[in-house]
Amino acid sequence: MTTNGAVTAQEPKKRNRFADGGQGPRLPLSDGDWVAVRKELTYGQQRRLAAAGLTGIDQAAAEGERLKVDLAAYDIERLVTWVVDWSFTGADGEAVYVSREAIEALHPDTAAEINAALDAHIAGLEAKKDPAPGGPTRPRATSSSAGRSGGAGPT
Repeated sequence: MTTNGAVTAQEPKKRNRFADGGQGPRLPLSDGDWVAVRKELTYGQQRRLAAAGLTGIDQAAAEGERLKVDLAAYDIERLVTWVVDWSFTGADGEAVYVSREAIEALHPDTAAEINAALDAHIAGLEAKKDPAPGGPTRPRATSSSAGRSGGAGPT
């Protein structure tokens, strides 16, 4: 309202165009353990994760060869990118802080359990982004490397 009482149109609130890559929910695991993951990935985190398992990019571009995929590097980078905290302790009972080295030292069964919980979390994020049936559609990722587990929308 102006000083003379006239009603003026309010500008719509602008949306925040920056991702909140901070700590999100704690995902429950077996035996009362949990992992805390990011609320969402930022663009930079998504892109680094999407490229994490690709090797030989320069050679492939120069020589016209195919890219090589290192799934182990991608899987480790996925956990390094998403996991921000956990309830894990070492054999001495002391807390073990999240780090690349700690993630690489996980028992394979534990890593698989974290990945399953993370898959469910990412699916939940994607479900929130998807429009209701019959509603307007959302733009799709334009990069074929923006995969589901990288935190990007459906491809």
